[in-house]
Amino acid sequence: MNTSFRYVLLSAAMAGCCSAAPGGGHEHWMSSPALNGWREAVFRAGVPAQPAVLPPGVEMMMVGSSSPAVQRLVLEGMTHLLSFGDMRAFVKFDAALRLDPDCLMAHWGRCMSLMGAGPAFQSQRVQSMKRMKELALRPDCPEQERAYADALAVLLMDGPVKAQEAWKTICSTWKRDPYAPLFYAMLLRDGFDGQGKPGEGQQEAVRVVDAVLKERPGSQAALFMRALLEEVAPVISPETVETARKAVAANPLSASAHHLLGHFLFRTGDYEGASAAFQASENLCLAWEKAENVPPALDDAWFRSIVYRAVSEFCAGRYKEADAIAARAAAIPLNKEHPLAPGTLLQLWEARTLPVRLMLARPDLPGQTHLLKASPGPLPKGFPDLSNGMMAVVTQYMGARYAARQGRPDAVASGFDKLSGILRLFMDGAEIARRQMSVSYWARCLQMGSLYSSEIRSLMFPDSANVWMSEAIRSQRFPSLLLPPVVPYPAEWKLAQAYLQGGKYRECLDMCEQALKRFPNHAGVLETRKQARAAVK
Repeated sequence: MNTSFRYVLLSAAMAGCCSAAPGGGHEHWMSSPALNGWREAVFRAGVPAQPAVLPPGVEMMMVGSSSPAVQRLVLEGMTHLLSFGDMRAFVKFDAALRLDPDCLMAHWGRCMSLMGAGPAFQSQRVQSMKRMKELALRPDCPEQERAYADALAVLLMDGPVKAQEAWKTICSTWKRDPYAPLFYAMLLRDGFDGQGKPGEGQQEAVRVVDAVLKERPGSQAALFMRALLEEVAPVISPETVETARKAVAANPLSASAHHLLGHFLFRTGDYEGASAAFQASENLCLAWEKAENVPPALDDAWFRSIVYRAVSEFCAGRYKEADAIAARAAAIPLNKEHPLAPGTLLQLWEARTLPVRLMLARPDLPGQTHLLKASPGPLPKGFPDLSNGMMAVVTQYMGARYAARQGRPDAVASGFDKLSGILRLFMDGAEIARRQMSVSYWARCLQMGSLYSSEIRSLMFPDSANVWMSEAIRSQRFPSLLLPPVVPYPAEWKLAQAYLQGGKYRECLDMCEQALKRFPNHAGVLETRKQARAAVK
């Protein structure tokens, strides 16, 4: 399963929300779970007499509030949740609660949207969890809303497998619910195996979402989810790209939809189109920050899009443009009021180190002085110090690369030893990463360090580069929707470069073809292939 959803809904939620449950949260906070034996919904007085007017792409569902404005805000929030716009969802649910503090679905949505938002939002999470329990246990609570509350409790206390059953029951009981099948599909998806075959859960998720789209072809959330199911597929089909375009068309003002399109254009090698889509997402994020008075620290979507755009420009061979975009992302001041906010974590782990990582990936390695100037300064106190590990890994790799250029094999070996030591220490940081809400970034750093280690080994023993790079090639993953690849090139390219340098031109060409399957149209790989072809002639 894609780590983002499972991690956010389990690791972060268990760390941040379980304090709302008695005894530490190891039993359901609802004394009588309503997953079986549904009774007819008894709507409390105040159920709206008129439906809300909804924006394009947002689907209608009954919300227990007398205010059409609250209905609209909750349903917009639901759509944001299903398109990975958690902070945007939070703003909608929070606004709904200011209008109607007793709206159960607004409390439910606030819990969902804040699960990965860090300790700063702990009090709001706990407050909504407690109030949701009180509202769900009232005899006049609508049964459908009680089911949503209980499904969330099952997810938090029993995990995703049991939660699948809870959501499946909601789907079968309220067949017109446009959102429950999409949450169910989110929990079902289990990705692809080593041969690119979708798992059983993945196949079922596709069937579920396709059924929703058959009835509601204009649903923004369903279009987003259908494309998302192909997020890390080995091959991205034209149909998936078209679905992403439809998600944008369903709501052109959705930053998440533009980012989704950018991801799939990147995967298919249309780096120019990807960059344009990510820039559209950035602009919408900035407009949202201004309209809602939200600091960049709470807008992780902006950081995700600008980082992805910089990598897109790099893969297109537009290195100066990539450097300028990366420098802009790295220059955003850290917000001391939100040291563990989603945007801040992206700054610490990804944006601060991106300029150096891109320069190190260039075919023409810049001077070391230039890279040192682009390196981030010391991290201020009060921010997650584990993120320093990202720069520590990059620094040792940098030193080994320049030592190899200068013909200093002992220094290359020393760099390898130091990097290996850093990674051994870093591997013991899982618990710290969990506390600092950084598990996914910690894992990316380990992945990057492993690849860098293989490359340094290849520098030490160029004649056996294929041995050292084979594991890196096998372990490299396709980029996810939320973040670009941790290194902006396919691992196969490094082996192709080693073959080219060693005069093994046929092997170089074969490896370039393999690299282009992972990163179609990658400018660096295309240039290496061009050089090998010229040498063969």
